[in-house]
Amino acid sequence: MMVLACDENVEDYKREPNVYCVIRTDRDTASLMAGMTLGYFDSIPDSGRWNGTAGVVATVTHGESQTVFEELSGPVGFYRAAPVSIAPGASYRLLANYPAGAAVRGATTVPDTFGLYDVRLDSVFFEPWPGETLWSQAVCFRWSESRGAQAYFEASEAWYKAGLDSISSSFGSYPTAGRYDTLYISPFTYEWDSLTQTYDSLPLDRVALKIEAVDRNYYDYFMMGNAIGRERMWHLDGGAGVFGSVCLAETTFRFQPSDRH
Repeated sequence: MMVLACDENVEDYKREPNVYCVIRTDRDTASLMAGMTLGYFDSIPDSGRWNGTAGVVATVTHGESQTVFEELSGPVGFYRAAPVSIAPGASYRLLANYPAGAAVRGATTVPDTFGLYDVRLDSVFFEPWPGETLWSQAVCFRWSESRGAQAYFEASEAWYKAGLDSISSSFGSYPTAGRYDTLYISPFTYEWDSLTQTYDSLPLDRVALKIEAVDRNYYDYFMMGNAIGRERMWHLDGGAGVFGSVCLAETTFRFQPSDRH
């Protein structure tokens, strides 16, 4: 949906440079989307609405090291820089020069390193209705503080064993309320077996937990739906969008048969 200022008409709206770049400590590449906005508050990269720009010359700089983005083939406006050493606590600068002369500048400091701890399992039984008892597995965990983090996002993935293979289900990513949480996961899932024409009950095999410490730039951009104010959303000079950073802490553990009780 296009949102306009009170004194603007659709015909009067002037598009502006629009960039999206979030660097992460779990990757050695940086991806950039560069284009032009479609509406007053429209900077969210949506494949159905993205208005990409070709020929943008962009760099990401860390200290004396500078890496140039290369334009990717395919959809217009997608770029990648590699390799880029993305270190917790380090500062980076982005410069994107558009063919028409506009320049977008941004800066971010990656939240510092942190870790997950006190991860434990607990079986939870509840009775949704008389005579029926359901079993859920509670994964309780905490994480230490990341210096420079504005907020924490949580994501998880569970794998269920299916013979020699496994299937997975993902949850997240979404903001958390603090530095602890409990994830409730079904100890089994059902999958339709086309050979036997029946449902197989697949046991839980392993769980991956991921906590993302995000900087203020990315958090404000992510929360733009709360109408925090247009200038505070972008944290960029010369355009709309985001140049933010994420530091990741994660752990994966097996769900042993002895845990099923």
